[in-house]
Amino acid sequence: MRWLKKRDAVIYFLLWKKFRNTGFTLLEAYSYLDPYFSKKITKSTIRYMSRVGLLITKENQMYLLPLEEYLELISLPYLKRRATLRHRIQGSL
Repeated sequence: MRWLKKRDAVIYFLLWKKFRNTGFTLLEAYSYLDPYFSKKITKSTIRYMSRVGLLITKENQMYLLPLEEYLELISLPYLKRRATLRHRIQGSL
């Protein structure tokens, strides 16, 4: 799993700033991000955010997961992996 690119983070921030806890449609996202990004970029970023769990779709509406919850989701497996690798390295010394 890769971390967010700068462009992904900026798109997330812009959408969060505009919609926060309200739902929005893909067309609303396109129209809001149109001055900054092409439809192709917006579509691929929204697809990626949906795949990793930052964007949740319910009844034709999309909702953004708070960044804090997302960081909790991705940091736990990362920290477990780091602890395992560190344990292996410490054990071999």
